[in-house]
Amino acid sequence: MFSRPLRQGDDTGVDAVCTYRKEPSSPPLDRVGLYHEVTTNSQSCRHPPTTAAAPRAFSPSHFTITNLPYASDLATPDSAKFNTTKGVMTTMLDRLLKESSIGPAFLGCEATAFRPLRQGDDTGVDAVCTYRKEPSSPPLDRVGLYHEVSNKTRGITQLGPYSLDKDSLYVNGYNEQPVLPAPSHPPTTAAALERFTINFTITNLPYASDLATPDSAKFNTTKGVMTTMLDRLLKESSIGPAFLGCEATAFRPLRQGDDTGVDAVCTYRKEPSSPPLDRVGLYHEVSNKTRGITQLGPYSLDKDSLYVNGYNEQPVLPAPSHPPTTAAALERFTINFTITNLPYASDLATPDSAKFNTTKGVMTTMLDRLLKESSIGPAFLGCEATAFRLRRQDFLPATLLH
Repeated sequence: MFSRPLRQGDDTGVDAVCTYRKEPSSPPLDRVGLYHEVTTNSQSCRHPPTTAAAPRAFSPSHFTITNLPYASDLATPDSAKFNTTKGVMTTMLDRLLKESSIGPAFLGCEATAFRPLRQGDDTGVDAVCTYRKEPSSPPLDRVGLYHEVSNKTRGITQLGPYSLDKDSLYVNGYNEQPVLPAPSHPPTTAAALERFTINFTITNLPYASDLATPDSAKFNTTKGVMTTMLDRLLKESSIGPAFLGCEATAFRPLRQGDDTGVDAVCTYRKEPSSPPLDRVGLYHEVSNKTRGITQLGPYSLDKDSLYVNGYNEQPVLPAPSHPPTTAAALERFTINFTITNLPYASDLATPDSAKFNTTKGVMTTMLDRLLKESSIGPAFLGCEATAFRLRRQDFLPATLLH
């Protein structure tokens, strides 16, 4: 769980995930209608409703700065280094996108994370940007916006005082690989690099706080072990001949830190004529090679925790004593809002702190009460507040503008 900066701590942002039963024959969640219900029930609308433009966020958006060496306190969201660098990045991105084609609808950007690259010589920047989308307007043209950002950063080389890696820009997940020189022999269609994710939970590795620090000894040692075991497993799978490697990217505390969640990204070569990744088949291969998702080397696994590129299989329940019926599926949706009279406290970033648990309990209770009285009330199962964020600075310190 991560904290979000909101107005220098004067406000607190709340992220929540809610669950309800969805019958197979029922339509998808009406998130627009539910948004208006929540707005009405929380007494936030003071004028007659109109068909408003919906705020849309585009992410992941990343780039790499080559003249900003990574510092360990960039991994700490409430550190001075983090907040200062975040303020600079946010200001420059806001200025750039206000002058782009989405300028009239643009609301703002927020730098959300900094990553060490090339052994800390470079710094990767992750950002989320938001704009208003009218109901009748087309989807975001991420290709066109990519080219606009490229042009405004001198071919992805300069952003203010920072030098950029020209191949590092992603806009809403879109990236263009560099054009290679024309070969001296007739060109052939090369295999593309494709990535997929693997997530699982280790039940005999208690979470340690330094697993959240990418350059700590604990993080690097655990990352190395995970990467080695995943590489060995997937080299023996059906994608073995095309497999290039995995990298453990993050570790998460689960069950109050008794367990550790592992997030990994794996890469393989995909020939133009080959079919898409068979994530279901690969899920079953990984399951078989980990003894039914119970063992990976010295580590014990939660057998229900494996996800391969987002695919997961829930455990098979015992057959009911009565004739089976088509069960409702569990669906989730997110609710995000900002509380302006709850000053942010640093221990709201610590999932097992008393402050976090108390605030989470209050938010969950109020959201449950509100949604039980909405149109999805009969199917509503519950909400859970998942993170509290410190709102980003609204201005750049004058000393950073020179």
